[in-house]
Amino acid sequence: MTARLPAGKLPHDLLRALLASISLRDPSVIVGGAVGEDAAILDTGAPELLVAKTDPITFAAEDIGDYLLAVNSNDLAVCGAEPRWLLVTVLLPEGVSTDRVHQIFNSLNRACSEAGVTLVGGHTEITVGLDRPILVGCLLGIVPRGGFFRAAGSRPGDAILLAGGIALEGTAILAREHQAVLLEKGLDQAVIARAAGWLLKPGISVLPAARVLRALPGLHAMHDPTEGGLFTALHEMAEAAGLGLCVHSASVCVLPECASVCQALGLDLFGLLASGALLAALDPSGLPAALDRLHAAGIRAAHIGDFLPAAEGRILLSQGQKLPLPAFTRDELARFLESCPGG
Repeated sequence: MTARLPAGKLPHDLLRALLASISLRDPSVIVGGAVGEDAAILDTGAPELLVAKTDPITFAAEDIGDYLLAVNSNDLAVCGAEPRWLLVTVLLPEGVSTDRVHQIFNSLNRACSEAGVTLVGGHTEITVGLDRPILVGCLLGIVPRGGFFRAAGSRPGDAILLAGGIALEGTAILAREHQAVLLEKGLDQAVIARAAGWLLKPGISVLPAARVLRALPGLHAMHDPTEGGLFTALHEMAEAAGLGLCVHSASVCVLPECASVCQALGLDLFGLLASGALLAALDPSGLPAALDRLHAAGIRAAHIGDFLPAAEGRILLSQGQKLPLPAFTRDELARFLESCPGG
């Protein structure tokens, strides 16, 4: 019997099998589709390499242009690239107002202008069966030859650095779209309001942190936690590099509003949608300088663990216990949406 899949990312085993079935292997592809890799890197013969990424926005958002640009820019940022050109597919529900269409375009136009990214095209249509707009971005950027990073670049003994707090994006979505539920659970209105504003300030872009880190010697890899949260991103980095790891839960910067929201809703904050944070693998000798530079830029950061040889496994140290690093088959936000009234 054919298995029915829940909302969220495809299981890694299925995704790996699908990617392995790709038959055409173009030699210009330096980095292609792989579990844990964030973007494609292509050698077009130009002085710089081309980096490409596509990502959707499937949750409604008032500031949808900033949101779409950030989630796509993040995957270029962790490769060491600068975003340049954006294409957008806009799928709109039947009956959408022209005011809403103008609002979406204006949001995209403003976000791109502020980021120095050119909106070069895409596709728009009104689509049967949708209850909200869905935007799919395809972002292109450039990176110097020899100056790119990939998740598979982590090495045994590398320090794992986390820039930013957990879990900004998922908490902000819950605060924006499920305020009534949170109020019913007894959460303070001020906490909800602070979390709801996170999508814009501090925002979910990791480009500032990536720019700081890529300028330092000893950096080997970067990755941004998204669906499945921090722990899923750590599994992805370890798998991409064929390594084990050890993470100290007490060293992770957990945003207090995130802790409050997750406690109220019975969610695990380590498996919650976490755009706005950045993971990096670097030589331990470069850790003090990396932390100093990030803090000087106003970015919170901490050493949360280390990569190990694969044979040592993936370990979580929590409250004096040594445990297997938990794996999330789907994001905690998706689990909440399936269970909440009207979700």
